[in-house]
Amino acid sequence: MTTAFVLSGGGIRGPLHVGALQSLLEHGIKPDFFVGTSAGSLNSGFLAAMGADLSSIPALQAAWRKGTAGVVYPGNVFTIAWRLLTGKDSAFPSDGMRKLIQDNLPPGVTTFGQLKCPAYLTTADLLSSRLYLFGEEPSAPLIDAMMASSSIPVYQDPVWYHGLELVDGGVVAETPINVAMDKGADVIYAVNLGRGEESLAPEHGMLNIFFRTLDTMIVQSVYADLKRASDDPKVTLHHIHVQDFNDLPYNDFNHIEEMFVAGKKTADAYLANPQPRALLPFQTRAVGAPKFIGGAREYIPSWMLR
Repeated sequence: MTTAFVLSGGGIRGPLHVGALQSLLEHGIKPDFFVGTSAGSLNSGFLAAMGADLSSIPALQAAWRKGTAGVVYPGNVFTIAWRLLTGKDSAFPSDGMRKLIQDNLPPGVTTFGQLKCPAYLTTADLLSSRLYLFGEEPSAPLIDAMMASSSIPVYQDPVWYHGLELVDGGVVAETPINVAMDKGADVIYAVNLGRGEESLAPEHGMLNIFFRTLDTMIVQSVYADLKRASDDPKVTLHHIHVQDFNDLPYNDFNHIEEMFVAGKKTADAYLANPQPRALLPFQTRAVGAPKFIGGAREYIPSWMLR
């Protein structure tokens, strides 16, 4: 069997992955390779570089503790306004994020060929609207890939790489299970921090509304990836859906420790009673009647019903 850990996007909620990874490793489940996007690419890259072992979790936790709003999203409303007026590519500079990644990788680990465990990281090219995958070429630079996969449009600068304008891979593949399947995984543990069927409280603030909009746009890609894996009899899909802190503002770094605990708690609960063939989130909705509100009908694509 070939086992893959697939880690979704999640932004500031990335520490939830860390708790889930701790749980998986404590249960003796280890990956043959990682697939990550956005926050999941950071956790995949770090753990693949450190070694996919329980002993690496404290260092991964320490890396997240060093992530603060001042490092990742420096500035204030005045600097954001200045960057907007002067035509900058994002609300915040990305130098602090790049240094944070560089400082927390093991010394000497700069390329994919130096990883202790294979990792595939996704990123989206704004010029061609295509998904690109790092991890197949051993000489590819790890930091550039981690930055490209996790650079949230508008919030952080795109990464210019060999003529490509690369941004967060979650724009195209929020939970890249397809990549794991195409790489030969027949056992997949997908730790998904994305939306489910829950309704969230109204969002306020321009950047917060943009982030919620982006989240809404990409949720269908998550459902499509989950369904492809679920429908394949050769694949055992373990979908660990962590929904804690789903209304956390993009720059609230005050709940790191709580998220470690919450992610582990959710994964522990799943692994105590794993259900690889359970109904997926959208299927629980699809089996029911669609909602009608003020003359508008909720549209449920036919592929969800099959």
